[in-house]
Amino acid sequence: MERSIENIWKEGFESDKNFKLPVVKDLYNQKSKLIIEKIKATSKKDNISIIPIALILLAIFIYLDRAVLGVYIGILLSALFILNQRQMKKLHELDLTSNTYQYVLNYYAQLKALQQYYTRLLAIGLPVIILPGYWMYFQGTPVMSDFMKLDPFIQILIILITALALSGLGVLSYKLSTQILYGKLMTRLEEILNDMEALMKN
Repeated sequence: MERSIENIWKEGFESDKNFKLPVVKDLYNQKSKLIIEKIKATSKKDNISIIPIALILLAIFIYLDRAVLGVYIGILLSALFILNQRQMKKLHELDLTSNTYQYVLNYYAQLKALQQYYTRLLAIGLPVIILPGYWMYFQGTPVMSDFMKLDPFIQILIILITALALSGLGVLSYKLSTQILYGKLMTRLEEILNDMEALMKN
């Protein structure tokens, strides 16, 4: 039977013997539930926004007579949408182990691990998927003709520099957007964990 997030928190605080005061339990119940619900809502909106972006880019590249590139980018963004859906599903299916503190701690740890996963994915994957896009865009143009006339060593050097630039730009953009969307929520989650730990020590 599907367990709602309300039941998870209710059961968690009932089983948590470290929190003695009902008022304190209820306070952290509401605060932690609210923050995680906001994270869920933000991540859902963030992922859904990929669909209109894909459609707009497809229309732009079709207009520019680069339909193949538009389809290529559309497929990549659709794959990213599906990947995000699966990652979010695994994150939000985290089960309560022993108490609410442990649940929030596990949720926070999974969020950080997910951010590291996407950082590595962008650092490695972005150059791999964008460089073919450049080739498709400039294929048959004077730019590509001039590039092919260069010395092979220079070609490789240009490709490597472009790949490194794309990798750095992708990671920087991801960290900046993550900070804007989730920075305050992650900080509040950290504060709640610190408060819970302090209460358990006292």
